[in-house]
Amino acid sequence: MSQRRLRDELRDVFDTMSEPAHPALGARIRAELRSAPASGMRAPRLAAAVAVLVAVLIVASLVFVSRHGVLPPGTPAGPGAPTASPPPSPSATPVPVGPGPTASTSATPTPTSTGSPSSPAAGLPPFVCGTQSGTGPTSPPTGITDVRAGAQNGYDRFVIQFDGPVPAYDVVPQSSAMFHLDPSGQRVTLAGSAGLAVAVQGARSAGSYTGSTDQKPAGTAVLKEARQTGDFEGVVHWGLGLSHASCFRAFTLTGPSRLVVDVQG
Repeated sequence: MSQRRLRDELRDVFDTMSEPAHPALGARIRAELRSAPASGMRAPRLAAAVAVLVAVLIVASLVFVSRHGVLPPGTPAGPGAPTASPPPSPSATPVPVGPGPTASTSATPTPTSTGSPSSPAAGLPPFVCGTQSGTGPTSPPTGITDVRAGAQNGYDRFVIQFDGPVPAYDVVPQSSAMFHLDPSGQRVTLAGSAGLAVAVQGARSAGSYTGSTDQKPAGTAVLKEARQTGDFEGVVHWGLGLSHASCFRAFTLTGPSRLVVDVQG
């Protein structure tokens, strides 16, 4: 409502309230005053008339207020008055995702390595650079069933597999790739400039192993050649030719039984 219209409405209401009372009301008041037998009764009747006029003014003011809603902020409305609905709660402002991944895109998982080299934490011994030995039965000789060599992730592996418990063994590093054949003593030089001499006591390959006795695995970093250099009187020898001197670890595994020599890359 404009200020001018509100001003006109106020003027009309106050004119209505200030105009003379209804003729019937005035006549009734005069009759009551004339019929009063004593002056002591005029005061109560006059007070009643004034109360009627005051009631008329109050009703008129309430009509004006109900028509125009002229109530101060926070004043409760009368019965039946419409209540103001509370302001809507502000919603969370969406955060722009920009040109990158949307909010529904899941975080990229951290990649896990597969085929990582075995470490002491996985139950394997550490790499060392000196002679390594293991105990086991020495008689009767245990048959060798398989010999293999290949590249792993971070090291090269040489394996001798048996048909029984792994016998006693020694793995000795040497500064050259030259070995002696047993029992002739003939010298033979393998590929590489350093070597590991593997001796298994209480083993045999004749009659149980039919694979190659001179292997040159492909793709290996350090292990260049593996050759059987002896099988005599229960002792089997293998020579490992290395590209350079390197630390290694020798240990046994079961299911099947085997001697494992890992050469650090």
